[in-house]
Amino acid sequence: MSEILSTTGRISILLGKQQAETGQRISPRKLAELAGVPKDFIYRLDAGTARHVDLDALARLCVALHCQPQDLLVWESNHAESV
Repeated sequence: MSEILSTTGRISILLGKQQAETGQRISPRKLAELAGVPKDFIYRLDAGTARHVDLDALARLCVALHCQPQDLLVWESNHAESV
């Protein structure tokens, strides 16, 4: 059984929810500016290709998105058993 920590698409989902609630569209580039993190961090995190996550950057991102870390980091379990 394989288990991974995933971030794929989570930022896009949260930005979409925020836009639906407020009517304000925030791009990943603008989010990076608001959170004070590198834009590449936002893109890698949303693509699920980030190799490590700086906890301070994650905290700033959560403040900017009005969310909790568990909204961005999702534990995914692959239920297929290897033979």
